Amino acid sequence: MPTNCIQPIADKSNIAMRIDVVDTLEQFKEIKEEWEWVYQSDPKSLFFISWVWLNGRLNCHEAYEQPWMILAAKETEPNQNYVAFFPLVINTDEKLPGQLYNELSIIGVTDAMHIPFICLPNYEKDVASAFANYLLQHFTAWSTLTIANLSTADTRSKLLLEDFPKENYLVQELHHTSDVDSIDNNIVPHILLPQNWDIYLQEKLSSNTRQKVKRLLRKVSQNGEFRVTQPTAETLDQHIKVLLKFWEKSWSGRKGNEHCRNILENADLSLRRCFDYHCLYLPVLWRNDQPLGAIANLIDWQKKSMLFWLGGRDEAVKNLSSGLILHALSIQFAIQNQFEVYDFLMGNEAYKFSLGAQPQHIKILTLQRRGESQRSPQLDIRTLPQALEIASIYHQAGRLSEAGQCYRQILHTQPEHAEALYGLGVICQRTGDWQGAETSFKKLLELQPDNLKAWFSLGTLYQTQGHLHRADQTFRRALDLPTVPVITAAIFHNLGYLLQQQGDWDGAIDCYQQAKDLQPECVEADVIWANALYEQGKLSSEKYSHYANLNMDLGDQRRQVGDLSVAIAYYQQAIAMQPDLAEASYYLGLTLQIQGDVDNDNILACYQRAWQLKPAYREAEVAVANILYDQKQLPPSENHQYALANYELGNKYQKQQELEVAISYYRQATLMQPELLDAYSHLALMLQLKGEESWDEAIACYQKALNLNPADPTADIGIATILYHQGKLSQSEQLRYADRAYTLGNSQKELGDLQAAIDSYRIAISMNSSLTDAKHALRTALQERDNVTIKVSCVKQ
Repeated sequence: MPTNCIQPIADKSNIAMRIDVVDTLEQFKEIKEEWEWVYQSDPKSLFFISWVWLNGRLNCHEAYEQPWMILAAKETEPNQNYVAFFPLVINTDEKLPGQLYNELSIIGVTDAMHIPFICLPNYEKDVASAFANYLLQHFTAWSTLTIANLSTADTRSKLLLEDFPKENYLVQELHHTSDVDSIDNNIVPHILLPQNWDIYLQEKLSSNTRQKVKRLLRKVSQNGEFRVTQPTAETLDQHIKVLLKFWEKSWSGRKGNEHCRNILENADLSLRRCFDYHCLYLPVLWRNDQPLGAIANLIDWQKKSMLFWLGGRDEAVKNLSSGLILHALSIQFAIQNQFEVYDFLMGNEAYKFSLGAQPQHIKILTLQRRGESQRSPQLDIRTLPQALEIASIYHQAGRLSEAGQCYRQILHTQPEHAEALYGLGVICQRTGDWQGAETSFKKLLELQPDNLKAWFSLGTLYQTQGHLHRADQTFRRALDLPTVPVITAAIFHNLGYLLQQQGDWDGAIDCYQQAKDLQPECVEADVIWANALYEQGKLSSEKYSHYANLNMDLGDQRRQVGDLSVAIAYYQQAIAMQPDLAEASYYLGLTLQIQGDVDNDNILACYQRAWQLKPAYREAEVAVANILYDQKQLPPSENHQYALANYELGNKYQKQQELEVAISYYRQATLMQPELLDAYSHLALMLQLKGEESWDEAIACYQKALNLNPADPTADIGIATILYHQGKLSQSEQLRYADRAYTLGNSQKELGDLQAAIDSYRIAISMNSSLTDAKHALRTALQERDNVTIKVSCVKQ
């Protein structure tokens, strides 16, 4: 494993330390014995940094290809054992859209108090300095170090962070927040357990709770219809299924289905691994064959602690406190086994304190490099798959600037990264950077001479530039390579079109036929072949309408991904085959307009033809009016009518989440009727949602709305929200606007606009996280909108 010797810093450390890097599961298994010795010897160690727990988490990280490393410290003298371990996972995130960075965080952190690293007593100062210097000198491809869920009394993190120069690194303290309830997740309740059950009942519980616990346990033990079971190898699946089903039903409304699925998948794996290592206590309460509740406790035999991790119950059962019964039985088990702590993990729910818990407070510390907002940081090579995934998401969404920035950042780390070279080449081609595209594709072909996709893209680049001879040679060179049906078919398409451009119709049709044979289910291959037959007068007239509609559909697909010139060709073909296809005429005009065609008369003719063909086509009618308005040919008496029409279409496309289309309609509405208050408010909101680059224009639109109506709360709060995100709103103003946003949300809810109310409540909570009424209102609105129940805490319900 890699090794680095870290020399002591003057006046700080007395022992020179050697740092090894453990970054494979095989290496982690090799250090199991030493890890467990250090863990047992460390008075501050906690279960979620134990070898057993991290073994499960590391297997998950490996399964998801999540890079990680453990810094292992020992003295530099020969034959020394390890004295400390610092487990780190390496994530990839964004500071700004498309600006990637690596974040280090502690492996294994969950909803519990944590420590940054484990170490033997008397080594804390030395290993903290050694770990810090390793991150300063040897592993530098990171921008942020996050240490979550530390005790507020923690000193170990202070020793770790004090070696980072303050002029280059910023330390911040953060805290957990929740927007749907008043649960404080900065509090970790725990019970210090006495020596026996009777003392616990007498000293830890109130008289009422004591009597209730006794009565419930007596009921379960003496009534034959109740039983409590523990999992065996044969019943483990059943117990886990019961637990996770109850948990999902309670929490899916609050956490969302997708997030819940991820949690449940990881929880299932962790529960099974803990069972294998004999550190799972999972009682299920039954009434006959009906499960009533289940809780999963993790057992730390070395540290003599039990940790409540997951729980769930049948919330339809109202006459039995199954959660209280199961916790009482778990605490009883812990005391019988001489455990010292029963840990409820994060959250200050009332029931935890009713069982005798005392609060512990936690915090989150982040260490950030200063000055990285103006540049793209170096990435660790192991995180490039994550970076590529982010780049691909932007690319597929048509956000080419952000995708290009990601690809360049990947190439800065690994100049021969094939996928990034190809992605950057495609973006350069789409944005008209012909030289950049050619350079990327040629460099990729130097690395991978048989990369069919690169040959196809290079040929297409030449074809787009009009270099038909070079394109022909490139396509034919690509066809000499082994066939990949999808790509080879695309090459035949483009070669066929090249031959068509040169008047070789027979050659073109032959290419289109070969593409169709390669992909008999491909609509585009079929359409291009049919279009060529149509041009030669060889397509049956009975098929004109069918292929016209297919051409229009393909035009829509190309327009939506920004491939405008191809979209225009498809729309024109659709119109040629079926002149009365109103939608094709409308979208041809729209695509020409988006492309920046200067021939407004041509665009106007497309819209007019669509409107004539389909008089009820509202978008076409409004498009005609908008062009006439721009040409100063629209009668002024119609301005108000079409301003409202643009505003209504803006609302339509806003609901469909087509941001850019909605913005264009709202802009036109404000031009036609500058006093249309709602158009300014909606335009401002869309610009605000579009992103930081549009915030100045959004503020200007909100200001115009305020000029029209100084009492407009939506505009006032909109400006305040942007200023808040820009860090320009004082604390007193945050509190004032939080109250205003909460009040606005209530008004919007009364008017039936639940989504607007939800947005307002969230603004209120972001500015004042202590606004309990807003959290309750948000929870209620979310429940009403999504028809779900959002859990707060079992006992409170």
